[in-house]
Amino acid sequence: MRSANALKATAGVDEGDLRAALGRFATGVAFVTGEADGAPLGLIVSSFTAVSLRPPLVSFCPARDSFTWRRMRTSRRFAVHVLGARHAAFARRAGAPGADRFDGAEPVLREALAVLDCELDAEHVAGDHRIVVGRVHEVRVQAVREPLVHWAGGLGSFRSLGE
Repeated sequence: MRSANALKATAGVDEGDLRAALGRFATGVAFVTGEADGAPLGLIVSSFTAVSLRPPLVSFCPARDSFTWRRMRTSRRFAVHVLGARHAAFARRAGAPGADRFDGAEPVLREALAVLDCELDAEHVAGDHRIVVGRVHEVRVQAVREPLVHWAGGLGSFRSLGE
């Protein structure tokens, strides 16, 4: 339950300023895949994160009104494909509403930096999104490659500054 002071504090937050501030936090980009009625489905997300090692849990946040997620969740299984910089063109194209996310996706699925096979563990409504928690059942990791990074509304890559 929120207090009256908490409501006052958030009432004046400008959505554009909030989007700009949150965009300053660099994230990875992932392709979440699943199926419904035998048809492949997928979402491009930049909200993927680790939740727990014991038990092995991860999460991502699809839009609350995502038709794709509503269909995908019925199977209770999904895979998270962590994308590399070489997948930027695919992520741009597949991230568009209504895109055919599996046209040309085979190399992306095969070359993902990591793949986590998950079972739906929990789902929570949070504002205009859902927080989906998946229990990881299998992990595959490729040799280290340049990751795809989402920052300030754009896509880029990461280079280590060294230690």
